Amino acid sequence: MNCPVSKIIAFALTFFLLVPLCQAQAYKVRSAIGTNLDSVTYYSTQVPFVDVMKSSSAWISGDSSKWDNKQPLDLDANGWVRSLEPGQIARILTLREIGDHHPAGQYLVRYKGRGTLKFEFDARVISEKPGEIVLQVTPSNAGIQLRIEATDASDYVRDIEITMPGGICDGDPYTYVTSARQCGSRHFLSFADNSKTILFNPVFLDRLRNYSVLRFKDWMQVDAADNPVTNWSQRTPLSYRTWTAPSGVPIEIMIELANRIGAHPWFSIPHKTDDAYARNFVQLIKAKLNPTLRIYIEHSNEVWNQRYSQYTYVMKQAAAQSPQIDNMQYHALRTRTLGGIFKEVLGSARVVTVLGAQSVRVWTAGHGLEYLKSRFGGALGIDALAIAPYFAVMPGPNEAGTYTAMTLDALFTFVRTNVLPAVPASLKDYRSLVNSQGLALIAYEGGQHLVGLLGAENNDALTALFIAFNRDPRIKQLYLDYLASWKQADGQLFVHYTDVGRYSKWGSWGALEYISQPRTAAPKFDAIQTFIERNPVWWTQ
Repeated sequence: MNCPVSKIIAFALTFFLLVPLCQAQAYKVRSAIGTNLDSVTYYSTQVPFVDVMKSSSAWISGDSSKWDNKQPLDLDANGWVRSLEPGQIARILTLREIGDHHPAGQYLVRYKGRGTLKFEFDARVISEKPGEIVLQVTPSNAGIQLRIEATDASDYVRDIEITMPGGICDGDPYTYVTSARQCGSRHFLSFADNSKTILFNPVFLDRLRNYSVLRFKDWMQVDAADNPVTNWSQRTPLSYRTWTAPSGVPIEIMIELANRIGAHPWFSIPHKTDDAYARNFVQLIKAKLNPTLRIYIEHSNEVWNQRYSQYTYVMKQAAAQSPQIDNMQYHALRTRTLGGIFKEVLGSARVVTVLGAQSVRVWTAGHGLEYLKSRFGGALGIDALAIAPYFAVMPGPNEAGTYTAMTLDALFTFVRTNVLPAVPASLKDYRSLVNSQGLALIAYEGGQHLVGLLGAENNDALTALFIAFNRDPRIKQLYLDYLASWKQADGQLFVHYTDVGRYSKWGSWGALEYISQPRTAAPKFDAIQTFIERNPVWWTQ
């Protein structure tokens, strides 16, 4: 929300006049639907940044005969190759395996230092001079390979940027244009010359515009077993060469994306971090986030889920308490503590402390809340319970044949008559719990959940059926009915999983399969946007 001109004038007169005027409208969500963001990877179809080096892979050490020789690479603090052993080659990949869904044309490479850079796969060098290379890129599934074959250790190759062709017209960050001719009288801002200020792919920004909340769990790599972050110094710095690192995307970039979209950010705080991390985090938010935006704070993600490393960590932390408590009690306690740290700095009205729980086990929320109630009396310190009310078909190898024997028509009938009705029925116990405690019921994830498990993901017929289901136009009405049932059950904010993603045997999670997919060709995305357009926020804000 932007304050009107009259309020800006009031600010010029006195800051104290502005605050109540703006905050009267602050913190409201513009729609009932938010979205999770797909992980930033070198093969993601999300393509969020105009400098595609920021989405590149880890360095791969090889030589002229081996792609990966497993040798260590000498890297500086920002991940640039400082030196190479004789015969050693450092490779990275970007825009890999995402098809032709990113711009074709001339990509500009700029860098500092002295060395030998080579490009392969979709990229062909058409001109080169010290510090600058122009590539002709013809998109395919291969992507771009960059090789550093030599580097001067006294002035090593660093600060490499690979910017997409095209740009935006001044004043419109949401529309991609190929050249200045499309801007008319407006100033053309090329990606090549403005990559650090434009930063985000305008197509990516445009597809997020209607969402009210952005959940950054996957951008923060919260579920990654190799996430090293335990303290503030271990976060990914803005200066790091790629934002696909195990430590996640820089927090400053997540804040900036929320600012650009005007969406409230939802941060899942990594489970191994300490209180000092949270205090530094909230100070950064205070300094950089638009003050009209609210913050959703969650302790990790699905700490009840045994397949994640946070489950084991939380179990150990709970056992170490004195007196000893269990994992769900510790989860509630840690959630309360984190929320309190953020509220101390930002104020209670600006922070939503979210207790994550398992949709099919109300105990995972109720047990923790009872512990907080007994320990702190009426001061629970929790504002919302968040669940993941997917409509799910998850067969293992023994059940897969039941579904592969179905036609697509039969699968739609089965989901509509047997799976979809179970969602509102499963919310009754949570509805009772939140009503008794004065909390909001929100969804941290949701949508379809059709995927094989325990080996059934390798059943090609099952995968093909589930992908066809997700692409079929009939899923639009299924989604509309599903979201309507959430509304009718008095659910509030619903954060879909996820914005963009390729469909595979591991699931068909994306509302879009690729970032530039037309709405008319993406029935789930179309359903979500249609629901937003037809359903103003229905709860009191």
